[in-house]
Amino acid sequence: MCRFLLYKSNSPILLADLLTRPAHSIIMQSFNCKLRVDLRRPMNGDGFGIGWYDDEPQTPGCIFTSTLPAWSNLNLQRLAEKIKSALVFAHVRATTGETATSESNCHPWQFGNLMWMHNGNIGGFESIKRRLQNALSEEIYLTIQGTTDSEHAFALFLNMLQEGGSLKRTEFSYQELRRAMLATIAQLNLWLDEAGVEETSLMNFAVTDGQSVVCTRYITSYDMEGASLYYSSGSEFRSEADSGQYRMVKANKREDVVVVASEPLTYERSDWMVIPTNTLLVITPKLNVRLYPIHDKYWNPHRQRTVPR
Repeated sequence: MCRFLLYKSNSPILLADLLTRPAHSIIMQSFNCKLRVDLRRPMNGDGFGIGWYDDEPQTPGCIFTSTLPAWSNLNLQRLAEKIKSALVFAHVRATTGETATSESNCHPWQFGNLMWMHNGNIGGFESIKRRLQNALSEEIYLTIQGTTDSEHAFALFLNMLQEGGSLKRTEFSYQELRRAMLATIAQLNLWLDEAGVEETSLMNFAVTDGQSVVCTRYITSYDMEGASLYYSSGSEFRSEADSGQYRMVKANKREDVVVVASEPLTYERSDWMVIPTNTLLVITPKLNVRLYPIHDKYWNPHRQRTVPR
C-alpha cells in the first residue's frame, strides 16, 4: 500500500514545504505511515515519484522518479529546496502483486499533459490483465512501460477518455476526466466480476491535466472502509513564524489552495476532512472542490465511517 499527495493552488509552493518539512510529510510517511490498511508493512520504500507543472500554460508536466527510498534520496532533498509549482503530485511506493522495483513501475505516469497515480491494488489483476490489454487502442497499449496494475489502470483510463475525443489535446474539462474515471472503475469491476475474482480492490486514483484534478477513494466492498484519503483547503499552506509548524491558513472564505493526501501532513485535525469511502473528488481549474458519491453496487450511504486517531 502506497501513500500519495497532490497540491493545487493559485500560486507556486516550494516542494520542500510539501515533501520534507511538514511534521508528517510524504517523506515521513515513506517510513512512518500511520493509517495503512496493511499495518504489517509500515514502510513505503520501493521507490518514489514527484510530478509537477511549471508556469507555462498547457505544457506537459515534469516527473522525477527513483527506486531508492524517498527518505534516503539526496537528489530529492536538493530538488525540493529549489523547485516551485502550483500543481504537484507526489507518491511513495510499496510494491503489491510482487511487481518489480523499477523506475518504470514508479508513480506518477504521464501521457501528454495528463498525469496519474494510484494508492491501492486491483485484486486478482492477473485474471483480467490480458483482457484489459486487448481492449486498449494500439496507441495506448504501446505507452505501457511497466508491469503494475496501476499503470494498466491509467491505460484503461486513457482508452475511456479517448472515446470522448482525441487525446492530442492540452486540456480536458473536469467533466470529461470525471466521466472517464467512473467508466474506468466500472469497467474494472465488470471484468473482475466476470472473472470471478473475490479479492477486494482498493482504487484510490488521481489524475490531472495540469488544470483540473480528479481523484477517488474507492473499495470493492459494501461495508469495508477504503484506503485513507483526506483533503484540506484554504488561503495558504505554510509554516507559522513562531512555531515552525505547518497548517492550512483560512484567511477568508476563498479556496486558493487544496491539498489531498493519504494521510494529513500536519497534526492540526481541524485542517483536514476525511473523503468518504467510494467518493470521487474534483478540483476545478478555479479551485472549487466538489465531492460526488460513486453510485454502484458498492455504494453504502450507511457505511460506518471510522476516522483513525
